[in-house]
Amino acid sequence: MQEVAALERLSELLETHFCDAEDPQEHESLLKELTDEYLGGLDFERRSRLYGALADKNRLNILQLLTFREMCVCELTAALNITQPNMTYHVKKLEGAGLVQREKRGKWVYCSLTDAGSLQTIKAY
Repeated sequence: MQEVAALERLSELLETHFCDAEDPQEHESLLKELTDEYLGGLDFERRSRLYGALADKNRLNILQLLTFREMCVCELTAALNITQPNMTYHVKKLEGAGLVQREKRGKWVYCSLTDAGSLQTIKAY
């Protein structure tokens, strides 16, 4: 049903002559080829986690601080003046996106950037 509706919309588009194609099915096939070629190799699940992790001021600040050196969660909490539970939430988001790694040393938890967490790698995305 959805495929039929898409073909109907393509037919309407072609009738406006804003598109060079003449046959809606041929045009749909071309669009599928383009989609496979340009989007097929991209890991959208990973990108979604990455962009979600970067969509917060506190998480961006954490990443920036970690570019200087690894830091204890308590240091990050004090530096950014946010609560420890809030910091844990943000660090876990960054960890889930593969940007930060945590290491427990005794009663302290230290955070550092992963290779993917480097600003150069993030900018490349």
